[in-house]
Amino acid sequence: MRNPNEELEGLLAELDPPYETKDELKVGRMLDRYGVPFFYQQATIIYHEGKNALWKPSFTLYSYGGVIDYVADAKDPEDQVLTRDKIYRYNQIPAVVLGPKDLDKPSWDEDLYAKIEQMYRQAFDPMRYTPAGSDE
Repeated sequence: MRNPNEELEGLLAELDPPYETKDELKVGRMLDRYGVPFFYQQATIIYHEGKNALWKPSFTLYSYGGVIDYVADAKDPEDQVLTRDKIYRYNQIPAVVLGPKDLDKPSWDEDLYAKIEQMYRQAFDPMRYTPAGSDE
């Protein structure tokens, strides 16, 4: 007889996008648990090094106004996290950039959700933008 947890895991795996890493799977499942809708590896145009480039952040959160990008395949993931964070800020794309170290913490999911909420508040803050032609 199959273990109910194994059966549930099998059903969930059928619904999961084809994640590239186990850590992306963890983040994707966390987003599902918290009810955060996302697209996996949705193409995004980034201006970097003097030209437009096509990037595919790990998770695009349209309803939250930003992206979550997981960096694992670099020699120095922590340096890559900082670099990508700067590039997203330059492109005015609210982003949470994560590395393996970020998912090792016991409360990583709560920390990530708090960052998502902060990203949402920043992306949709009416005081952040002044309409063109406004005297204010």
